[in-house]
Amino acid sequence: MKCKRPEAETLLRNVLETVNEGVVVFDPDDRMVVCNARYRELYAPIADKLIPGVTYKDMVRAWGRLGLFNATDGTAKEQVQDRLKRHRCPKGPFELHTTEHSVRVEERVTEDGYIIGTHTDITVWKGMERVLQNYEERLLGSTRKRADRFWTMDADLRFTTLVDYPNSNIIASPNSYIGYTRWEAVGIDPETDDAWRRHREDLLAHRPFEDFRYASEDGFGGVYNMSVSGTPVFDDDGVFAGYHGTTTRIVDCRDTDNGGDAG
Repeated sequence: MKCKRPEAETLLRNVLETVNEGVVVFDPDDRMVVCNARYRELYAPIADKLIPGVTYKDMVRAWGRLGLFNATDGTAKEQVQDRLKRHRCPKGPFELHTTEHSVRVEERVTEDGYIIGTHTDITVWKGMERVLQNYEERLLGSTRKRADRFWTMDADLRFTTLVDYPNSNIIASPNSYIGYTRWEAVGIDPETDDAWRRHREDLLAHRPFEDFRYASEDGFGGVYNMSVSGTPVFDDDGVFAGYHGTTTRIVDCRDTDNGGDAG
């Protein structure tokens, strides 16, 4: 028995719903042909406008009338005009900042005049960049040059972000540490190790710390020495929100005796 082949339009819609990015297609008259659910999520405030046949101009103007463009990027009128210009003459990816999200937009014009756009939500990444920038501005120049990795922790002292600086000397991937405390990632019980116990006490007391040292496996059978420094973070109401800080690999150190593997 032969399987019935899906119609081209049905197949296209099914494919679009499998991707994480928002995808939208406009015809040569700049009218929407199709968009996926992720695109509708990104632009939910104008969901009633996201129907086949609507012009891109009408969509952008509707967004502007609701005041949803980021005011720091200019007036709504200026941003509507800029967005229309970019849409008609795509020149590579760019960032679109709204009151809802930060989105990386990339559009391409096909040979027959259709415009295909992909919209990637980068809100979390932009927030992380701001945290990193603010932290770096408070670091001394020598410290900034020496650091290999930037990290953040939540109020439970678990890693939420680990980002390696360019030319980092740390080999082990940071991804496996997300969701763990530093001592959990290392595999050490602070109750049985005085140095780690004091370090944990500092964190629980929300004190800043500098140059806490321990040994870390490189993931290839070797061991190198690490130094970490951190600053507590509090929200606008003064409630403890976690830590951010840096990790530095110490090239030659003989006075580090705490074992493990962490960022």
